Amino acid sequence: MMMLVAGCDGLPRDPAHTSTRIEETRRFDVGLVSGTPESPDARRLVAEVERRAHARARIHEATGDRLFGDLEAGKIDLVVGAFARDSAWKTDVTFGPAVQTLPGSAAPLELKAVMRNGENRWIMLVERASRAVSAEARAQ
Repeated sequence: MMMLVAGCDGLPRDPAHTSTRIEETRRFDVGLVSGTPESPDARRLVAEVERRAHARARIHEATGDRLFGDLEAGKIDLVVGAFARDSAWKTDVTFGPAVQTLPGSAAPLELKAVMRNGENRWIMLVERASRAVSAEARAQ
């Protein structure tokens, strides 16, 4: 029984050690998708992740495809942008909860954060930050 409990010590885990690296360096890299409408909620989301991670974000701006490639390669830790609910990337990455729904088309876009699959500690932190910012946005 003790071995089972000891085996759960590091759960949830990040196989690529995203959370550990961020804790040690106090830095993480965020890709902002070019063309994403300028949103105070996007800025609040990044600030909330910074607060919860006790780290500073380095911002990079590029196309979604470029940023998803960088995310998959481990060059960045987070992508923030406006995405359709049925994004073709949904099986390759983890989408956080929508922070804001952006009106204007038949298929509305949602402002949300995207993380690498499997980096569960990091995903949990970003999802909590997203929910906090979303609740804050709805209250205004």
